[in-house]
Amino acid sequence: MDALTLVRQDHRKLEGLLARCEQLDGGEGAEEREVLLGQLQAAIRHHIDQEESILYPIFRERAQRDEVHLAPLERALEQHRLIGRLSSELTGAGPDGSTLKAKLTVLTEQAGAHLDDESGYVLSAIEDLIDDDTLMELGRRMEQRDRIIESRRQLAAVVPGGPRGRRIAAALGSLAAVGTALLALLARRRRPPPPPPASGWRRLRRR
Repeated sequence: MDALTLVRQDHRKLEGLLARCEQLDGGEGAEEREVLLGQLQAAIRHHIDQEESILYPIFRERAQRDEVHLAPLERALEQHRLIGRLSSELTGAGPDGSTLKAKLTVLTEQAGAHLDDESGYVLSAIEDLIDDDTLMELGRRMEQRDRIIESRRQLAAVVPGGPRGRRIAAALGSLAAVGTALLALLARRRRPPPPPPASGWRRLRRR
């Protein structure tokens, strides 16, 4: 998928988790609440990481080249810092349901405002500035990054803890993801070429 499609899917997932967490009323078990909050915190980290590592840098480069105002991007980065901090504070909310509820309310308001702002300004500007082929390549990089992170997470669950164990898990996760990407590339190269389009049909650009 292209990068903008992936980011918009990420937005919908994050909005869904925010809505579920906002409905927490203290009637859930501690374990269920902890799992849901962990999912929300992981989704926020993923949202920030993917955009700031892959999408925002090329947007900044193209915007500077075309002399496009960068204020919406700077505002989105500030919002990332804020929702990242608010998300981390959920861990220290303790068993007091009212404290947790208050923190979730603030986080939901700020994250919702950020997603609306980003969709209305930043993503629209990216769509105008970055060509389709580049967006597809950025999407592939995002998917590759997700595979590496997931491989590391799975390996961390089975490799002994400590700094050395985490380094081993990270290295093995990267190798596993690279191997998966190479196999996918080889599979694409082995596919037979598509038949020529019927007369009168517009030939699509090859990506």
